[in-house]
Amino acid sequence: MRVLSTVPYTIKRLARDYMTMMLLLLLPMVILTVFSFILPDVPGERGFPIMEETAMYMIVGFQLFGGAIVMSYIYMDFFTERRHRIQTLPMNHTLYGYTIMLLGTILSVLLGVILMVFSQYALGVNWSHPLWSIVIISLMAILSSIVCLIFTFTVRNFKIAERLSEVYGLGAFLMAGLFFPMPDHVIIDWFNQYVNPLTISYVAIFDYNGVFEQEVIFQVLLLLGYIVVLFAIMLALGRRRMP
Repeated sequence: MRVLSTVPYTIKRLARDYMTMMLLLLLPMVILTVFSFILPDVPGERGFPIMEETAMYMIVGFQLFGGAIVMSYIYMDFFTERRHRIQTLPMNHTLYGYTIMLLGTILSVLLGVILMVFSQYALGVNWSHPLWSIVIISLMAILSSIVCLIFTFTVRNFKIAERLSEVYGLGAFLMAGLFFPMPDHVIIDWFNQYVNPLTISYVAIFDYNGVFEQEVIFQVLLLLGYIVVLFAIMLALGRRRMP
């Protein structure tokens, strides 16, 4: 129960992280606004306006970088001089770590929801099934937090772990063809269909029409499978590395 008393403090720390707000909220808003002016009003690859497809790709994709919130606070509280103060507190430190992970993930989802609302009411993006989109965004946020913590527990140099988290996010964008068209190659197609969390989430959102068809279920099960497996890996690494 003593861990619960740290929740308001952690929420205040997250709310005062203005750099995170700028990078994960204000920057996407600016990029989406610019795209709304320069992207032509023509159908994209799935028949929807290309602005809508790009906006949904980006809003879901920015969850790839949301894990940096969790990894930075875990690092500060457990791997810097600050850990000596944390360890003197009369509470379960493992539960405290989970609390940081949970609240950081919730913040990432909240920023994604704000971007959804902004894109719909300011830019005219039509989220046909917003609640389902929030579910997929939440799965992406959880996966990103787990992946970033794996980097934190695996690499002793935190700067390198941060760069790896950026490679994870930018690499997903690159393989999805958002920077420039990728070659039509069987390996790239296989990677985007079964490995890339960005394209998996994108398909799960666009293929959902109010009915859980086989393709949508498959995409969600893929995300859940990655979450379960990587969470187990994260636990093993965390037990070995956490002070």
